[in-house]
Amino acid sequence: MSDKTTSSLLYLDGVCVSFDGFKALNSLSFVVEPGELRAIIGPNGAGKTTMMDIITGKTRPDSGEVFFDGGKIDLTKRDEAEIAQLGIGRKFQKPTVFESHTV
Repeated sequence: MSDKTTSSLLYLDGVCVSFDGFKALNSLSFVVEPGELRAIIGPNGAGKTTMMDIITGKTRPDSGEVFFDGGKIDLTKRDEAEIAQLGIGRKFQKPTVFESHTV
């Protein structure tokens, strides 16, 4: 395990995912250090959603590493529910999150 892995909050290295021969992610490497805030931008088809699906356990990578909490937790070995229990999740664009609250 590298120094970068053990000091990071989230660590992805060499992540590849393909769907029916189409490479959605091709050797993606990405690190988030504690206290950092990152924004992922790109055009449609760039792999943003696929990356989030890998991190949250919805999709399994074909290859690569995905670690959380300084390399202590291999997210590729966990299911979606276990990953959610770690505090990793997604919020989808639905305007009815707080239906009973006013602005």
